[in-house]
Amino acid sequence: MRSKLSWIPFVPLFLAAGFFKFAQALLPSGSVFGLTALQMEYCYIGAAVLILLFTVLFVAMDKKIAPYYVPHKNVPAGLICFLLSVLLAADGGLTVFQMFNSGTVAIVPILGAVLALFSAVVFIIFGLNHIFRRKEGKNLNLLNAIPAVFCGVRMILVFIQFTTISIKLADVSALICYVFATLFFYHYAVVLSLIKNKSSLKSCFVFGLPAIAMMIPYGVYHLCFRFDSVTILNNAQPLEMLLFGLYILSILIEITMFVKDKDSVKVIEKEEESTPDPADEKVDGFIATNVSEDQSDSQKNDEYRFSSDTEGYLYQDTHNTNDKVDDPLREYDHLNTDTEGYLTEIREESDEADDRPKDYESRLDDIDKLILDISKKSE
Repeated sequence: MRSKLSWIPFVPLFLAAGFFKFAQALLPSGSVFGLTALQMEYCYIGAAVLILLFTVLFVAMDKKIAPYYVPHKNVPAGLICFLLSVLLAADGGLTVFQMFNSGTVAIVPILGAVLALFSAVVFIIFGLNHIFRRKEGKNLNLLNAIPAVFCGVRMILVFIQFTTISIKLADVSALICYVFATLFFYHYAVVLSLIKNKSSLKSCFVFGLPAIAMMIPYGVYHLCFRFDSVTILNNAQPLEMLLFGLYILSILIEITMFVKDKDSVKVIEKEEESTPDPADEKVDGFIATNVSEDQSDSQKNDEYRFSSDTEGYLYQDTHNTNDKVDDPLREYDHLNTDTEGYLTEIREESDEADDRPKDYESRLDDIDKLILDISKKSE
């Protein structure tokens, strides 16, 4: 699977991104190839963009990777989730407290604070799933998408801040960090939810590797060189960046180790339960069937008599009319069967009321006499 080859260009470009980010504080301006701090910031972003392009190239050539992935046990990712949940809860609670204390309530910041609290709960669930992974677990699709929504709201908050300051002072790298994080968590939510999508697992590599190259150096840089010692919780956002980057790194390492090719993955989809045909239902105690009128008219009598279930109906078949009968006089002997319990019953009349001939010979004599009388009259 060629998607795993994306780690080859990632390692040197990740080191280059970290170097250009840290050089802005460690080295004087112009000492690195004559670049200024702003130019080194662009080189730092450019390294992440190169990672994105190389990853897209390798992923596009990969035709064997499976579209589905079942998460495995990942203790480092679980521990990072617990740290993230504590940090997000503190950050969201502090934001809500500061807004109500100042008396100014804005929609987007309060939405970001509420989503931070929800994300804290979601990452606790993620951490438990990573550490105590079960073979059969229920995936909550809505909860899986909350981290992506949270990063998207943070991206909007960073963009809103650009309208109040100069573009030279704007922290563009933070905006790009949240862009990559939003796209990664969106596709990772699709993978966790086992939604049918051919490119979601590949997209985790495409947006996850640049997110690592951006977020880890950003978090380390701000915690080391721009640490706020007055208000400790003001350092929550850079620390969140660092933990997000480490979490994405642990997830991508897990996927790289356990992902399978599509030939070895068999998807079993649930078949829809077939609704029973009302015509197949048997109604006991009624002289009726569930066959429609058109179907009943289209059936032949013979087919109905010999193929249908006639239990409990008003007739009883006691003789097969297709069998050959040697004696013509015995053709209707089957009518002398037992008819007790039926609606009709055959009764024999007395001999006194019967004027018909008793046998075949007597009938023959009467016919001959009739023929002779007719012939005499004609003469």
